[in-house]
Amino acid sequence: MNFRQRPTFPQAGATVVADSPLAIMLVCAVGGTVVGGLGELVWEWMTTQPWGPRIGPTKLLTLLPRPWPTIIATAVGAAAGLLLGVIEVHKSLSVTVSAERVVLISQDEQREFARNEIHQVLLASKQLILIDHNGQELTRQACDLKPRRLYSAFVQHGYSWAEGAPHGTA
Repeated sequence: MNFRQRPTFPQAGATVVADSPLAIMLVCAVGGTVVGGLGELVWEWMTTQPWGPRIGPTKLLTLLPRPWPTIIATAVGAAAGLLLGVIEVHKSLSVTVSAERVVLISQDEQREFARNEIHQVLLASKQLILIDHNGQELTRQACDLKPRRLYSAFVQHGYSWAEGAPHGTA
């Protein structure tokens, strides 16, 4: 499996707009670690309540000496965060814009559009839309990239950027 396709050597002068895979992984791993550690504290509190759970893994966690329950819960949270990070990196969109073409990469799928195919570019409802000269959509991609970075990349290379939604969409 190709973990993350990105143009290895983008064209000279091309602009790549993408979120950093390392940053995504780091945020997810740290978030998972925090949630795991806090989850263990909540779980420990719940087991001391008269209405709290008294079966299964709860017994195992309460039998372990401190700090093992915290270590285990934190490690499970970190692993879950890393897994979420891998999924998010795989789903994230990478846009390479040059004067000759636009390359979109998401979920191991690469789509390339020649400059002469694209009439306008717009971002509507967190979707990047490329429109041809007949007003038809060439593609519509879910996009969480920063609008200002996308706008700058496309305008810098001479593409027409449209504001709002295209005709016939909401």
